[in-house]
Amino acid sequence: MLKKFIAYQKLLLNSTPPIDMTWKNPLEILLYFSCIFAVVFMTIYIFSGNAIFTSGNLIIILPMVSIWMINRILNGRNRLFETVPVTRRYTVINIFLLSIIIIFIGFLLYWFSIIALFGLIFGIAYLLNPQSITSPPETTVTQMAKGDLLMVCIFVIILASGIAITFIKNKKLRLSCFAAFTTIGYGLLFTLKFSMPVSSDLGNVEFLESFSIMPQANTILIFVATSTIIICIASGFIGYKLYVGKSNFSNYY
Repeated sequence: MLKKFIAYQKLLLNSTPPIDMTWKNPLEILLYFSCIFAVVFMTIYIFSGNAIFTSGNLIIILPMVSIWMINRILNGRNRLFETVPVTRRYTVINIFLLSIIIIFIGFLLYWFSIIALFGLIFGIAYLLNPQSITSPPETTVTQMAKGDLLMVCIFVIILASGIAITFIKNKKLRLSCFAAFTTIGYGLLFTLKFSMPVSSDLGNVEFLESFSIMPQANTILIFVATSTIIICIASGFIGYKLYVGKSNFSNYY
């Protein structure tokens, strides 16, 4: 069973089409990079605060990268995973699992890069001036459990909703759903940030810290957690119906 699972995951990854670098329409290039810039800018603006990049940015960006890859696999021209005799239910389950595996690998690469970078910096500093290496000062953890739970819910909502949208066959409808979901999502995040109180430690609005001291934090968290459960169940059901439904995928076979 495990060998079959690993083999099918490899087949899914091998179904990823090559990136087409030939752009026929300059407006398409401008629109593509404008969307990327807007998403990165809004993510950094909402979650970073005084820092340039935080773990909150990673929790938003990694699901988007995973959704982008799954979208290319499902809607590309190199669908090798559909050539093997497995049920469509098995394919849907593996696609959802692959999205999680991609994110897990991304987290590992991120932390390995951070460890290697700091190791290189400290190694060079030690070689140049060993006396300058001292024990790092103790820091106070300001990111409360409420903020962490909120980020986990946001992470799951993005991933579950995005993967469900990738099963839509019609390209214009799929892109419209992505645009609508992104607009609504960032609109809600902007509204939440602007309603947050100023963090007592940093003197300005820091997303996780400010959320943890909001009077309405518990109510918001309960609502978001409930929505997360509903969205997860709905995304799995919708993804399965879109892929299995003959009306949407009859042209594939």
